[in-house]
Amino acid sequence: MGASSRTDGGFERERSTVAVSSIMGQVRQDIVSRATPEQLERMRKAEAARGVYRAWNAVCGGTREGEHVTGLRYLSDQNKLLVYLDDAVWTQEMAMLREIIRARMEREGVRLDGFVFRTTKPGFKRSGVERPRGEKKAAPTPPSTAPLSAEEEGAIDAAVAPIADDRLRKSLKKAMKASMEWKKGTDLKNKA
Repeated sequence: MGASSRTDGGFERERSTVAVSSIMGQVRQDIVSRATPEQLERMRKAEAARGVYRAWNAVCGGTREGEHVTGLRYLSDQNKLLVYLDDAVWTQEMAMLREIIRARMEREGVRLDGFVFRTTKPGFKRSGVERPRGEKKAAPTPPSTAPLSAEEEGAIDAAVAPIADDRLRKSLKKAMKASMEWKKGTDLKNKA
């Protein structure tokens, strides 16, 4: 390695290529070694919050559900995520999806004790880019679907038949049918 010299930050600088990650590791280690117990606790909470927001964005960012989120706040003392939504309907929808979202966030490495879903107060404006007045969001193109054959419908009926709960069985059948119709329609569209 080449000769080294001191910089204003007090770190050794090599006269060779050094990865930024190694420098950041040194800086972090220096900060942690000088921190008081209170500062260390604040840093731990900030890193936990960053991890929660990163996992949320990995799971819900760019989804139709995520488009209705107006704010997030990590409640570190309860290990819960407070999620604000733009409409009461979406608040209910997200409450029903809470366990699915929690499981997906766990796969991203974040374990939460739960969520708190709230509807944003009327008149609240989201920060970020707003569309000019009068300009409406383009209507999404409906998904391509194709009707199922009697054989395909029979396969769905057979798959859900063992489910004892009537409501659950009907809901699952409806979801499976919609999924198969979409897949069949998409496949036909791609072949054309």
